[in-house]
Amino acid sequence: MILNFPKVFKGKESDSEFSEQDILESNSLEQNSEELSDPSVTEGRVTIDFTSASSTGGELLVGFFVTNGYSQKVKFKNVPLVLLDSDKRILAQQSFSGETIGEVLGGSAKACVVRFQSGNVYTKDIPADCQVCFDVRPKRSKSIKIQYQALPESISVGQKQELEQALAKLPPMKPGEVNLSPLCAKITTQNDLLATVIIRNATAKPIELKQVPLVIFDAHQEELARGLFDVKNITIEPYKAILWTFNFENVIKDQDIDLSSWHIDVLQKDKPKLVIH
Repeated sequence: MILNFPKVFKGKESDSEFSEQDILESNSLEQNSEELSDPSVTEGRVTIDFTSASSTGGELLVGFFVTNGYSQKVKFKNVPLVLLDSDKRILAQQSFSGETIGEVLGGSAKACVVRFQSGNVYTKDIPADCQVCFDVRPKRSKSIKIQYQALPESISVGQKQELEQALAKLPPMKPGEVNLSPLCAKITTQNDLLATVIIRNATAKPIELKQVPLVIFDAHQEELARGLFDVKNITIEPYKAILWTFNFENVIKDQDIDLSSWHIDVLQKDKPKLVIH
């Protein structure tokens, strides 16, 4: 992956100080640091070459080479890094001090190792064909655009348009939020309550849901059912949305149920990043 940005030189200084505006390139290599003893230097580019990754106590040690294809030595103000798999999914991300790399002499390569803290590592299994990159993704505006991660292939064009419209009409999200928004609900002939929601992820990392305790209310704010749902198969990519149907099997029968409007809530005391609309 190549990221091209204007090169920055300060006056007539012989050295360059690099930040996110510099020319950066990253290469994915399946070799370890011992095998990659002499990485090639690309003239006119600063490159980063992955060498190895290993887990230790929930943290992740990542090795790489930084090569400097300029005649001047370079240094960094800060080093935002992201580790990707072969499908460009984020495995880990963290920003490091520029001293992590230090200075890289012109026309040379420098071996580096960084430690990603456990809170910034999003997977337990690290594939061999990783790619480490300088994380120069543009910052998202306050108005976050969420798109569907995937929709059922069996739905019609009209149904797809309706779902897209429903997503677009949902309240705006703030960075760092994950929320569940009602889409449709019905009671089956077996007296099961099926509630379909749109789950949106407005964070910069994949969200994996495991167990979700939920309660559902009808238009009269009457509780209809509650349950603990095992949803280990749900992983929502950054800034994506998915559809999910929860089956509440124990609907309270001794009341008139009005599903003309309804809402769903998460049964947990501390949910700073989970917002229900």
